[in-house]
Amino acid sequence: MDVLALAMAAEFRAVDGQAAIAMIDDLAEDLSRTARTTNGSPQDLAMVCGRVLGRTHGFAGDHQRYDDPENSMLDVVLSRRRGLPILLSVVYIEVARRAGIPLAGVGLPGHFVVAHLGSAPPVLLDPFSGGVRIDEPVPEGWVRPWRPHEIAWRMLNNLVASYQRRGDLTAAIRGAEMRLLLPAERAQRDTMNAELRALQSRLN
Repeated sequence: MDVLALAMAAEFRAVDGQAAIAMIDDLAEDLSRTARTTNGSPQDLAMVCGRVLGRTHGFAGDHQRYDDPENSMLDVVLSRRRGLPILLSVVYIEVARRAGIPLAGVGLPGHFVVAHLGSAPPVLLDPFSGGVRIDEPVPEGWVRPWRPHEIAWRMLNNLVASYQRRGDLTAAIRGAEMRLLLPAERAQRDTMNAELRALQSRLN
C-alpha cells in the first residue's frame, strides 16, 4: 500500500519515494524494538502501535488544514506527522507490517481506522486521534479489512473533492481519471464516469 500511495502522490507533485520508504523503515525498527517488550498478544501489539506512532512519533490528524491535499500525500504525511485518517492509517499499516504486526485498514462511515483482527473482539485504533483505542461499540459488519484498491479509491475521492473545492480542475480531473483505473462495480464505475465528464465540461 505504501508504494501505491506514493505513486498516486507522484501523479500530482514531485515525490522522493526512497526517502519516504526509508522513514517507514526507520519507524518500523523502533516499533519492532518496542513490540519485543510486550507479551505478544494481539491487544498488546495493537496498543504498542498506537503508543509508538501516536505518542512517541506524534502522528495525529491535521485539524487546522484538514482539507489540504497534502494531507493525502503519504510522503508529506510522513514528514509532517499530520494527515487525514486514511493516510495516517496507511502509515500504521505499513510500519506495523514491517514489524510483523498485522494491522488492517477499516473504513467506517465518515472515518477510517486500523484494527488488529487477531482477537475477539478486534482491537481498533484511531490514528487521527493519536492512536487511541476505540472502545465504543462498532457494528460487526463494518469491521473488515479493506483491500488496497478500496483504500486507494477512498484516497482519490478525498483528493478529487479537495482539488475541486480549490478550483484546481486539472488536478481534480487527474484524480477522477485515476479512480477509473481501479476495480469497481458497474454502477460505481458509471457514477465515476459521469463525475469525470462533469469535471471535464467545467474545464472546457
